[in-house]
Amino acid sequence: MLEKYASFCYDQVGVYALEFVDYFKDLRPQLSKADIPASLPEYIAMMMFTAAAVFVGSLFILCTVLSIMMGLSGFILGITLSIVLPTAVLVATYLYPSIVIKQRASKIRDSLPFATMYMATLAGTGTSMSEVFRNMAEVKQYGEVSKEAEKISKDVETFGMDMSKALQRAAERMPSENFKDLMWGMNHAMTSGGSMKSFLQERSQTLMKDYQRRIESFSEQLSLLVEMYITVVIVGSIVFTSMSAVMSSFTSMSGEFIVLIQILAMFVGLPLVSGMFILMVRGMAPGGIR
Repeated sequence: MLEKYASFCYDQVGVYALEFVDYFKDLRPQLSKADIPASLPEYIAMMMFTAAAVFVGSLFILCTVLSIMMGLSGFILGITLSIVLPTAVLVATYLYPSIVIKQRASKIRDSLPFATMYMATLAGTGTSMSEVFRNMAEVKQYGEVSKEAEKISKDVETFGMDMSKALQRAAERMPSENFKDLMWGMNHAMTSGGSMKSFLQERSQTLMKDYQRRIESFSEQLSLLVEMYITVVIVGSIVFTSMSAVMSSFTSMSGEFIVLIQILAMFVGLPLVSGMFILMVRGMAPGGIR
């Protein structure tokens, strides 16, 4: 989907996008690490076309609607928002690859200990490295690691690249330092005649220990978060209900209004806070226990 949209944008404004390639050179390696299927000129064209479309659309819609509602001040506000929104789109599109890189690195870090253990098992049976990565690519439960294994397998089996070069290319596009170190280590073990089985077993043990430390750290953080949840959500809701009932006798607010506030707090505010808490816990949890 993104690839088709980027290609469409390049067809529309590609001539202008080429003039800005030198200003966005830092995006080129980010696009590769983020696994975004678009070249640098195509991505710049997508940034420009999307921002221009948002500007034209917001200028027409906001200026028209706000002018009718607020007159001249609404027209000025519409123009201001029509400038702010495309700028925000440009900034968001520019930062998008770096956000994806962090997400991919986190996913790779979560699944890498188990993927490395799987590769060590295959290497221990005498399986060639090309077959190891082909089998790894077929095991989709390792997520981003399986995707990278598929790329390595394609480089070797489809494009005829030697395994050492394929591992070097994989290391260069890796968003994860752990995976990058693994690729360079495998390349060194292969070119120096070392035991791939021993290397992968040692690396899987190291990665698994790191994974265990992260789980222990998360369990401590989770205990603190549970205490915060009990204090803020459960105790806080009880205190709010009691205080609002007491305050109604000292203010001019009607009882119906107080009840409405309590209902909104209980059936809207409480689920929102609980949902935010769940998302925060899921974001902090290491992969495999989410």
